[in-house]
Amino acid sequence: MTPTDERHAQALKLARTYLGQEDLDGGWFELGGSSLDAARLVSSLEHDHGWEIALQDLLTAPSVAGLLTAPAAAVAPEAPDAADAPSPAPLTTATGAASTGGADVLWPALARLSANERLALAHRLLGDVLRESGEPR
Repeated sequence: MTPTDERHAQALKLARTYLGQEDLDGGWFELGGSSLDAARLVSSLEHDHGWEIALQDLLTAPSVAGLLTAPAAAVAPEAPDAADAPSPAPLTTATGAASTGGADVLWPALARLSANERLALAHRLLGDVLRESGEPR
């Protein structure tokens, strides 16, 4: 096995662990995966194995196996420059006027965070929301 093949094999093994099944010939949700487990897989691939797959790509790929074994998935891209990060669409109010919401300020900062840092932030925010709502955690 070449190093690239080994990296693909590791990614497939992790995906099988998170999905709890061997067959990866289907979309993430079709195979019974959750968005939280998808985020964990993406974070583990980046943190533990040094290469990135976009969460959106994992969630929308017609085949998890196909995505994780694609030649483009073999090389970790360089960290994106915050200036190259896509800008979110401006928020609008009910009247159609542009809003000065915080998304335009927060987006570049979030784009600079690693997947692991974004996941940790999402967990903290969800915990805060659940505590405020009185829902069990």
